[in-house]
Amino acid sequence: RGPGGWRQGCIPEVEIDFCDISTIDVSDPSFQEVLRNHSLMHRPLRITGVWRDEDEASRKIWSKEGLSAASDHLGKFKVFRQRGGKKDSLQMHLSDYIDFMESHDPLLDKNPDWLVEFGLQAGHPLVDSHNEVVRRSIPHLFVDGNEEHYNEEHYLGLANYQFMLAPALTGASPHFHYTSFRSMVYGRARWFLWPPARAFYSTRDIYDWYIHDYASLPEDSRPLECVQGPGELLFVPALWGHGVLYLEDTIGMASLLRA
Repeated sequence: RGPGGWRQGCIPEVEIDFCDISTIDVSDPSFQEVLRNHSLMHRPLRITGVWRDEDEASRKIWSKEGLSAASDHLGKFKVFRQRGGKKDSLQMHLSDYIDFMESHDPLLDKNPDWLVEFGLQAGHPLVDSHNEVVRRSIPHLFVDGNEEHYNEEHYLGLANYQFMLAPALTGASPHFHYTSFRSMVYGRARWFLWPPARAFYSTRDIYDWYIHDYASLPEDSRPLECVQGPGELLFVPALWGHGVLYLEDTIGMASLLRA
């Protein structure tokens, strides 16, 4: 067991040891300038050091113990199940889904159920914990210029939050949408990124896509790749194609913007 009580490690065949996109730590004096430039140039960016040691209280609810204890209070979440090319969804309490994760063996089941919830709003404990940390690093992208007068109406086009919790070999098939910031609290994920001109949708689940389609991509359609680790934020500009393959138990949240 790793930090937060989640399982670490994965199958060697899906691991990589490189990152094709720029990376910067929030403690770097040039961080805000680099982020602004990547926003203007429409380029993805990996941001490290977002979740800090002093965020332990905020991070507690993201642990396996914290989620299990708060399961009844947090309600049910949407869980997707894909079998035989057909995708279904069901509602589950977090404690039940965590029990499933505990029993899941990625060597035997390479198409496990995965939890993705789009319906959470400000005021939900997970959203508030996410916002407390992310706003500290990128306030100018969420607030309309004057933090002293901040309120929820000052979000610059926030569409919704996306809460994600799943075991290794799940994730998101290649797709695209408007700008997003993906916060990784625990776990690691391998990202596949394409500029807008080469973005596409896949109906396969991410591991099936990786096994059957990834290796046969033509040279001019090869993605940029990077592994996002715990405590990191990944900025994906609008309409950039991306697929995400979890390398171990993974939990985090994305802020999706409308522009």
